Amino acid sequence: MKDSEEHIWIQQILNGNKMPFGLFVNKYQQLVFTIAFRVLGNREDAEDATQEIFVKCYRGLRSFNRQSAFATWLYRIAYNHSIDLIKRKGHIKSATEWEFEGLKGIPLEEATTESEMDLKTIKTLLKDAITSLPPEHRILVLLYYYQEMPLKEIAVVMGVKENNLKIRLHRIRAKLMEQLKMKSEIISILNL
Repeated sequence: MKDSEEHIWIQQILNGNKMPFGLFVNKYQQLVFTIAFRVLGNREDAEDATQEIFVKCYRGLRSFNRQSAFATWLYRIAYNHSIDLIKRKGHIKSATEWEFEGLKGIPLEEATTESEMDLKTIKTLLKDAITSLPPEHRILVLLYYYQEMPLKEIAVVMGVKENNLKIRLHRIRAKLMEQLKMKSEIISILNL
């Protein structure tokens, strides 16, 4: 869908036609849910947050200034709302349900050969390492590596300068590599 088509839909919504908003919800619901889920780490909280995010989006549509893509504006709402929920609750729930849609291949529960078991172990270690990151870092990993969003757009979503994001990504990668190396050494020592 072209940005111009989305702008037409926005204008229709602002003129009182609510139907195009349902099209936005259909298009972006999974992405908004994924952002909320990655930050909140709990399916039920993410479902509730997704609804709240779309309500905020609808109510704030007049403030959309069209300087960025609608998706970027919506991601920013999703990100900020999810972070606000964590701040209000005072803690982060563990992300036990967290899945890696971005890591395609062998279903982990069906791994049978040794190489498949190695892949299962690597995916599990990576999942655990990413889950242990602060929410802001988890969402950065999601947007950059799994949604393949350009750093320029992520900077808008997160309200951070692009150069700062590059530094954060470098530090996150280093931290993840360190964690994975430590855990793999432990596994090899224990011969798991």
